[in-house]
Amino acid sequence: MKRLLILRLEGLLQSWDDSSKWDDRDTGSFPSKSGVIGLLGCALGLERGSHELVDLDCAITMAVRADRSGVKTVDFQTVTGNPLRNAEGKKRSPGGDTIISRRSYLQDACFTVFLEMEGFWHERIVKALNAPKWCLFLGRKSCVPSRPVLECCEPGYSDITEAMRLYPLAARSSYPVPFETEIQDDLLSSVTRADVISDVDRQFGRRRVWRGLIEEGDCVSFES
Repeated sequence: MKRLLILRLEGLLQSWDDSSKWDDRDTGSFPSKSGVIGLLGCALGLERGSHELVDLDCAITMAVRADRSGVKTVDFQTVTGNPLRNAEGKKRSPGGDTIISRRSYLQDACFTVFLEMEGFWHERIVKALNAPKWCLFLGRKSCVPSRPVLECCEPGYSDITEAMRLYPLAARSSYPVPFETEIQDDLLSSVTRADVISDVDRQFGRRRVWRGLIEEGDCVSFES
């Protein structure tokens, strides 16, 4: 039997990467599925490359609501190595031991994540989020949550779409509220994201998601 789980991802900074190239580290406007699976993997204590991460990715249906979309900011960082090597492991050309890396983040964003999964995974994840094995982060290790990630483990809605539209919005939200869902809806616009975890390290498959807006009156209330 499928069960629902609700997370709230809120922090000073978040960064959800699914389109970065080399030294340019961008962020998506919604949490990536690989990033959310990685967060759950940290709570469960699963190593990078674990087959259980792939199984978890396949077992979960996800929808995300941007209660606060946040403001995008860019940080320029220097990376130095002696020697500094490229992605192929080769030494960079002479004088190339320092590079400038462009890192993008979302400031003051708040996402409510709705997950649907089998009871086996639900029980394991709830237990792990209440006592994480490793530190949790919002996309990058420098982005720590400002509140507990587990929001509600028994929301009582009939399905993930009803939960996304009716669960109370976070404080300081405003309409319209953007959302992204894996549930197909031909009335919504669709995009493809490269954020599906695969068996090959640092390689990601593609998935189709549908995006839309929740207008005033669609949600029951704001959180108190």
